[in-house]
Amino acid sequence: MTGQCIEIVTYKVSNPDEADYQRDGAQEKAARLPGFSGWLALSGCKDRGMRTDLVIWENAQSAEAAAEVVGKGKDFSGFRASITEFGGIGHYAPPRGGLALLQPGSGIEIGQFRLRPGVNEADLRMAHDRMIADHLCRQPGWRGQRLIRLQDGTYMDIAFAGTQAQAQAICASWTGIPACEAFLALIEPISMEFGSIL
Repeated sequence: MTGQCIEIVTYKVSNPDEADYQRDGAQEKAARLPGFSGWLALSGCKDRGMRTDLVIWENAQSAEAAAEVVGKGKDFSGFRASITEFGGIGHYAPPRGGLALLQPGSGIEIGQFRLRPGVNEADLRMAHDRMIADHLCRQPGWRGQRLIRLQDGTYMDIAFAGTQAQAQAICASWTGIPACEAFLALIEPISMEFGSIL
């Protein structure tokens, strides 16, 4: 699967309060970089000076370009100065379905459906995985996708995107895509809604 890239950065700081301030500013600036999808800022439970940042990018190229900007750019100099010991940086593939770090303004699409007669859940999951790998993970703004089985036997496909408009555009992009058409052939739609995270 191409698409999302998870960047994990470890480091130590000597002044946690100042480092928090600098990291908050870095997050705001990083959110404006191409391909940014979310930042989970972690501090040690016992030692607040131990830091790990998990940053989601739309692809490996965005992650690598951003690492250059954060590592050398003037806008991030305060953040870099707050770091007393750099542990390391790594880039990783996401789990199946992507990894969505939702923030206010993030978009969602919720589609509820039934399986067509004769279709089993294993076939549904395979088609869903193929649709993500072959098409959805490559769409601008795509953050992740999950299948949910409801108590009444119906299902939901929940898609996460950078904005509601991106969620709608991703949904509109399904037409004529073989992997998406194969998924749609297995289901009987009930409803579809779009929204955004508050």
